[in-house]
Amino acid sequence: MALLVCCAAAGRLAARRLKQSPVLGELVIGIIVGAIFYQLGNPAVVIIRHSELIQQMAQNALGAGNDCEATVKSTLERAGLSKDVTEKIERVLLRKDFPAYLLLARSIQLFAGFGVAMLLFMVGLEVSLKELKAIGASAFGVAIIGVTVTFTLGCLAAWLLLPKSAGFMPPLFAGAALCASSVGITARIFRDMKRLRTREANIVLGAAVMDDVLGLVVLEVVTAVAVSGSVEPGRLFWIMLKTALFFAVVVIFGTRFIEKSVQILAKLDLRKLKLLYPFALLMFLAWLADEIGLAAIIGAFVAGVIIKEESFSGIGPGLIPDQSVESIHASLEGILAPIFFVLIGMQMDITTLGNLRVLLMGTLLTAVAVAGKLVCSLGVKGEADRLTVAIGMLPRVEVALIVASMGKSLGILDDAFYSVIIIVVLLTILMTPPLLKWSIERDRLKQETG
Repeated sequence: MALLVCCAAAGRLAARRLKQSPVLGELVIGIIVGAIFYQLGNPAVVIIRHSELIQQMAQNALGAGNDCEATVKSTLERAGLSKDVTEKIERVLLRKDFPAYLLLARSIQLFAGFGVAMLLFMVGLEVSLKELKAIGASAFGVAIIGVTVTFTLGCLAAWLLLPKSAGFMPPLFAGAALCASSVGITARIFRDMKRLRTREANIVLGAAVMDDVLGLVVLEVVTAVAVSGSVEPGRLFWIMLKTALFFAVVVIFGTRFIEKSVQILAKLDLRKLKLLYPFALLMFLAWLADEIGLAAIIGAFVAGVIIKEESFSGIGPGLIPDQSVESIHASLEGILAPIFFVLIGMQMDITTLGNLRVLLMGTLLTAVAVAGKLVCSLGVKGEADRLTVAIGMLPRVEVALIVASMGKSLGILDDAFYSVIIIVVLLTILMTPPLLKWSIERDRLKQETG
């Protein structure tokens, strides 16, 4: 953990020297450190890189009892990995101290999860419900157009790139992987540049929330077609209904609940109320969002939106008046959020760039992914810089990785095309910070001179 925090600080310093966004420095240093430690066979990094596979094999090995080594080797043979990767994973799994390294890797992932949740919570604190309602139509238009166009273009491009013998399922999974944006990186850049209160930032945040819901629906559709050959309309309706209920209940009753519960909890620990209550709320809503199938960070963001300084007014003496909820949690977010971005970089396998055919396909699909999100800016209504909104919707992380992993586990995506999706994730992550920084500065200069 100490190494990750120091690496994040070094990455931010290098980015500032090069006049780039700090988040780009954290991502790049994560890629470099991850590549070095992975090549050295560091058990924690190997576990992080192959967490799902190793978790599955660890469970199989435990169930096998004394025949643990044979189970590990047979599972790795069926995984279809390269010889070098197979040997690395086998060495890690058969170590006597494997449980300790597994715990370390899970701890790093846990802290990274806390980090992105804290980031989205802090972003929510700077956004009001009134502002989100004002850009509702634009956010909805951006999300619908972005998901629809990107999914269609992604399917078409994959169908043209892959041999016809592959069938129609790999293109469907490719389209599903490309359609949903990741809000974490964009939110961090807007926050670093103190542009969270702009109309563009609100549109991107609102559209990203809707993207998550639409991505969930698309994933359900393509998975159902792959597994059973049909789609259950009732299941899709249930996804939309529980999502709508989540937002309706939280937004309508959340503020009233906070005002009443704050008065009660103030009697337990008044001096630390602004620290403990918001943190407990964001953890609860993150868990609730995850339970209904949404990303946990959506719940954390909503927690930040509904909790405000006014919620703590009228409690009486005891609260420190010059400390806001944002200032109290800023230090925690400043430590944990960078861990998330360094970890994203560590998970990226840059060796996929060594295969010329895979690299070419990845580059072409990245161009398609970018084009789809550029088109989504047509959904922006009113005065807002459309290019900034489009660039803010570029990153793909969580949904793309989930869809790619699911497609690989179902036997629909082979190793080569799985690597293609990883390249799209890698390129969209790396291109967004400099492009978004340039677009924001361009828009700011245009407003100052115009």
